[in-house]
Amino acid sequence: MTIGLTSVGGAAGPIRHVLVKQRKWLTEGELAEQFGISQALPGATAVNLAVIVGDRFAGPFGVIASLLGLIVPSLLLAIGLLQLSAQLAANNPHYAAAEVAVTAAVAGIFISNGIRVIGLVWNDTPGVQPAWRAARVAIGALGILLVAGLHMFIPLAMVIMLVLSMMIETRLNAGAREGSV
Repeated sequence: MTIGLTSVGGAAGPIRHVLVKQRKWLTEGELAEQFGISQALPGATAVNLAVIVGDRFAGPFGVIASLLGLIVPSLLLAIGLLQLSAQLAANNPHYAAAEVAVTAAVAGIFISNGIRVIGLVWNDTPGVQPAWRAARVAIGALGILLVAGLHMFIPLAMVIMLVLSMMIETRLNAGAREGSV
């Protein structure tokens, strides 16, 4: 529960502190092994690790307890902050303006990260023809269009982008084997 409430932006440090140093439930080596497995599985690493550790120490009930402890307190806190924020925005025009400013700042961060990723996709594959690199970049732009422009359900947009990415990469890998890329 402490990890779920205190680990904003990444839980690796708090997980290590609680599991290895504080509780001594795992050794450094065991944590490294379980953390590696957790990263390889789909989903959030902290959630995967909670499932593994919960199962190891208490079976199915440990899984349920560790997931509830990790997720529910921070979920309740987020819902409470959302309610408070909505109430403040409804009653105070200054707060509503500040909320818009924060939203704009976050959008700016997303855009700058997107531009950085586009640069990495483009520059880190100099052996790939520009048309294939452009196709990779277009997938990201399509995601923005589907979600922000067409208001598509995000998981559906992700499935569409995943299928298109797999098609592009499969064709690219086939071309690489043939020597035409």
